[in-house]
Amino acid sequence: MASQSMHRDARSVSCQEVTDDYARLEDQMNNDHLQKLQQIFEEADDDGGGGLDPDEFRQAIKRTMGNKTVDDHELEILFMKVDTNCDGTVDWDEYLSYMLLEYQEKDIMSTTFREVPFPMPLRGIPSSHRDTINSISYYQLLTNRHGVMANDADNPGGRYITMSKEGVINFWNSEMIALQRTVTLEQPRDKTMSLWLTDLVAMANVNMVAISSSEREISFYDCSATKFELQFQVTALDKAVMTMDYWFDYNNLNNCMLLMGDAGGNVSIIIFSEACSAGLFGDSALTGGCKRIPFVALQQGAVKGVKAVQHHLHNDWVRRVMYCSESGFFLSCSVNTETALFAGDINLKKMHSFFKIRKGVCSVDFCSIKNVIATGGMDWTVRIWNPYVTTKATTVFRGHNSAVLHVMWTDQGQHIVSVDKGKNMKVWDVREHNCVQSIPARNVPMGHHPINVSCYSKKTDSIILANNMLAVFDRVKIEEDKDALETMSHEQPICSILYNDLFDVIVSVSHDDMIHVWNIDNGEKVIQFSIHHGKEENCPEITAMCFDPTKRRLITGTKTGQVQIWNFNNGALLKDFDDVDTAEVKSIICYKQHIAVSGWNRRVVCHLDAKGDEDDDTKVWPVRHGEDILCSSYYSPLSILATSSYDGDIILWSADTGHVLCRLNAFHGAFPMSPICFGIQGETSRENLVKVWHRPIKSNATSPGPADSQQEKDRSKSGTPEKTQRDMSCREKQSDPDTAQDQEIQNLPGKFDARKASIGWGGMMGDQAKTNESSHSVEPVEYYEESCRRVSKYTVSVDKIVFLSTRENNKDTAILLATGADGWVRAWSIHHKGGMLGQFRATQPGAGILAMETDSNNDILLTGDTAGYVKVWDIRRYCIKNPPPPGDAKDKEIQSIFPFLNSDIAYVYSLKMRAIERKCKDLGYHLPVDFDVDQRGMNLTAPPLLNSFRGHTKAVVEIQYLEDRRLIATASSDCTIRLWTACGRYIGTFGQKNPWTKLEKVVRAKRLPKQTPMDIVRVGSATTMKVLNGGIRPKWRLARNILMMVAREKIQWKRKVERGEVSADAEMEEAQAVTQHKANKVRFADVEEILKMDMDQTHLPPVLQKTSSDLLQKLPTPSSDILRGGYRPQTHHRMPPHLPKLRQFQTQVAVYSSIPYSKLQPVALPRTPDIVREIHARQQKEQERTPLGVAAGKVNDIIRANRVFRALRPSKTSKPKKSSKSMNTT
Repeated sequence: MASQSMHRDARSVSCQEVTDDYARLEDQMNNDHLQKLQQIFEEADDDGGGGLDPDEFRQAIKRTMGNKTVDDHELEILFMKVDTNCDGTVDWDEYLSYMLLEYQEKDIMSTTFREVPFPMPLRGIPSSHRDTINSISYYQLLTNRHGVMANDADNPGGRYITMSKEGVINFWNSEMIALQRTVTLEQPRDKTMSLWLTDLVAMANVNMVAISSSEREISFYDCSATKFELQFQVTALDKAVMTMDYWFDYNNLNNCMLLMGDAGGNVSIIIFSEACSAGLFGDSALTGGCKRIPFVALQQGAVKGVKAVQHHLHNDWVRRVMYCSESGFFLSCSVNTETALFAGDINLKKMHSFFKIRKGVCSVDFCSIKNVIATGGMDWTVRIWNPYVTTKATTVFRGHNSAVLHVMWTDQGQHIVSVDKGKNMKVWDVREHNCVQSIPARNVPMGHHPINVSCYSKKTDSIILANNMLAVFDRVKIEEDKDALETMSHEQPICSILYNDLFDVIVSVSHDDMIHVWNIDNGEKVIQFSIHHGKEENCPEITAMCFDPTKRRLITGTKTGQVQIWNFNNGALLKDFDDVDTAEVKSIICYKQHIAVSGWNRRVVCHLDAKGDEDDDTKVWPVRHGEDILCSSYYSPLSILATSSYDGDIILWSADTGHVLCRLNAFHGAFPMSPICFGIQGETSRENLVKVWHRPIKSNATSPGPADSQQEKDRSKSGTPEKTQRDMSCREKQSDPDTAQDQEIQNLPGKFDARKASIGWGGMMGDQAKTNESSHSVEPVEYYEESCRRVSKYTVSVDKIVFLSTRENNKDTAILLATGADGWVRAWSIHHKGGMLGQFRATQPGAGILAMETDSNNDILLTGDTAGYVKVWDIRRYCIKNPPPPGDAKDKEIQSIFPFLNSDIAYVYSLKMRAIERKCKDLGYHLPVDFDVDQRGMNLTAPPLLNSFRGHTKAVVEIQYLEDRRLIATASSDCTIRLWTACGRYIGTFGQKNPWTKLEKVVRAKRLPKQTPMDIVRVGSATTMKVLNGGIRPKWRLARNILMMVAREKIQWKRKVERGEVSADAEMEEAQAVTQHKANKVRFADVEEILKMDMDQTHLPPVLQKTSSDLLQKLPTPSSDILRGGYRPQTHHRMPPHLPKLRQFQTQVAVYSSIPYSKLQPVALPRTPDIVREIHARQQKEQERTPLGVAAGKVNDIIRANRVFRALRPSKTSKPKKSSKSMNTT
């Protein structure tokens, strides 16, 4: 029962997809294998110990798997995964528990965090269609045509064409965003009823579209360029065509095929063999007309290169027809039960199969990748068929409440999208046999009509739906910025990552409660589990983690001080330690069956990694840090544990006893400090802080260790009353350390910050540092103010420490590297006569280092800073007593691994010898006052930088070096984990949508593609882009080409001079002109200021007078009163001429219409003959004489006209007489 239950869970889980060539051993086992394995477990336990040892386990698995070849290394890995308690045996219950827990966690991971295929809401598209849309067709762009061949099978360019039944055709871009043009077909005038268009297919190889209508005709329109002209018509069909499909051969564009399904159940096929060379149906008609061909003539072979066949296959009208070119058959469907689906070849000779489906089929689609058929029927079901098995469907999906009108394969055969009559859409997972997304009809607001046509866009990975409206379901928002589409490995900022070379995985944890395990080979997520295991209460975040020495278990620490042990391969909780306090855990070290935990409680808690049910022996070491512990490291040769804190202290402990060995602090001194500085046993760190704070400054602090007794007596005598009173107060309150330390902190003058109290004033070297021998003590107030000023200006926390375990421990060799928020890397010797041997800045000013890692041989050092930069340093000769000689074999190996910032390591090493002469000015506040510059100044120069690039836009919090594969894994607070080669070639981001190709055991950067994350492209420097592009600066290619062109012109000029085509004087004159131009620039600046002064130029020397007058004439007038001569107006480059679009006919290009016009040349007029010129001269003379005669004639004419006018006019004297008589009468 247990095995059967486990097998059901294993098969029901939706884990990551495993390829056939990389399937895990446990994924290949089925129920029969498990039952056989259980029997073998019971029989193979020869020694009766209750479990199988590794050899017995290997033999048992090999017997279970039969003849299959099983890798011994894989069996060893599986045994170590199951044997979580590390007792060397595996029993049946332990094996079942591991398998169940693993598949349960994977099931939770896949169901909880599965991505929805179509997360975006429906996007409506405004269109000019006024009636039902009957067709959506994709018109592919063929740009790589070579004769009758086109290498455009994967070309994403093209456009969509939509057609409604009233005759409106819209052309869209490939994203269905921009409407390019609209065409309206004219209705025939001789028809009493309006034309009803049924379907449209795009014929990209001949630049045409075929449109079927209710008039039993197929019309072919030429849509090349901006045309839409009717060219051919196939008439006299038996029934009206309801659906069509078109196919053409990319290797031979002459071969194409048009399939038609009509209302009578017939499937007609027109086969073209000379579509491009001789025309679709031969020569087209004259301009303005079309060529009409009866379908019977095509069946009889009347048209050359065209053949037509017709098959009566269905008892109802054909709903869908499509051609499957990969398999060589076509499919057709109808809603008739007996002839629901048909599959056969063109001539029905090789294949002739009917699929009997209840109530018929409404839609069908074929997947060429999986070679299967998907159907949607009137019985509300979606079925998957093997095309060669007609009796029973391989898979049946139920969930619709009405007839399924549309089915589509998406994601390369991963999913099936189905749409029913009620506008409900579902997405089915073919591999898992379940519904991964269901979109109800209320989320498809497309009116009351059912979806009439659907289409899947491979380029945009979207679903296009249409009835009398047009809408799209997008995978991603098209207008969305690319920043939102970038891959994130975690939902929250990452806390830490670890590389496990045993299982070859990366374990990461973020600021939530999730632990992820990643596969190195392809970047996929192996498993993901939470530390609360489904509990409803809020769980604290994980802040630290490490592996045990066997690397089979994961130890984690939380923000509340909780420490747990996990089997990270299946998410099983193995042990939970008792909480000592609730302070945050910042570092965990596991050594010799001990787990040392440190953090914000300022102490080290050591747990015993007991086996079985043994009691947990927990030891709490005394508090020796004044501030929070940030990091810890273990030195195995001497069993030393080092812890670093926020105040800059590095304390070395005996890992076996827990005693303090010494204290290091670069801000107090360059030499190890004796444990006597921390007082007697039982004193707290804050009490010691007060004593260190009152420590006087030594004039010449060159000797390490505590002062002699006489000096101590002098200091006690010179102590102030306040200091003596505080010391007495400390001794009186030793019985209650916590109360004593709080009271003494309150007694400090002014405002006191515990995190800044341990920073001594005299331990730093600065401008105001007092080194006068007479100054044996400092007033407390002055001391405190200066300390606060320095601490507020500089950050002293030590965030990361690393031991160099392969180096010999002596006073002249550094075996401890420490770094922190100030960006400096300091090298320490933990020898009692050692101290700080050197330091160098590994970042730009203002950036700190949070991550640091070294290889197993301690040859290279990797750092990651808060600016996102990853740097690799060569530390083979840094701070070591006997460095290897320059130019050895190791140098050549390093140069081959890091070629992009390749430099001569021997030369860089020689530069370190001159470090004393090149003192850095910014070392004042970062170098201890007792640091011997004369002796150790050579170590102030940074070691050779092997590689540097920006890997993240935010801080790098952890870096891991995969030495066996020469890879670098980086984690950042930008929620990403990225994998790089050692030389800086970007491999990928863990969790990206498309996993990278399986990596080799030793990755070769030359075989990897050159790619760069989008966020780094925007902010990357020139050096970063050079490293990521394989040592090439692509942005500098143009500048290099320009310089090469200039150099080539100079060479050509010299050759012309040598051949005598150009005189040598011309070259000399050109050189003199350039020299004179440069000299004038200097002379203008010198003379201009003199000439601006209000003085007579006659007072100037004669030579300067002449020079000034010449310069005044040549002096250019400045274009700007502010910028003066430095101003240069902005120049705009002339844009290239706009070329017209090419106009194409059916088989050729309209040449004269595509050629751009040019300006007409002036036409020279012919010379006028001499006789014509004589005639023109005589006419001109006559015209010159006639003006006087014409004027006299005009005067005579005026006089005659005046006389006539007076004669006709009545006399003026008669009127007054009549008036006088009348007056006398009155």
